[in-house]
Amino acid sequence: MATETFAERRARERTVLTDRQRAILDFIVGYIQVHGWAPSIRDIGAHFDIKSVNGTSDHLRALERKGYIERGFGKSRALRVLRQP
Repeated sequence: MATETFAERRARERTVLTDRQRAILDFIVGYIQVHGWAPSIRDIGAHFDIKSVNGTSDHLRALERKGYIERGFGKSRALRVLRQP
């Protein structure tokens, strides 16, 4: 039985979503399907009762870092889903 190395575990953790990140990604996908455009950061925060824009941005940065979304710089609704888990 092979043991997972530290580097392998770190690589896996970089793509695994937390429950909250998965819920936010699902919300973004659903919102785009219903409305035809991405939700704003404030829309996402309101839906999940996240009090600050920065808190919502933290989740979006994690999704971007893990390769699930792409964000356009300086545009409020410039989210693009790259892949789904």
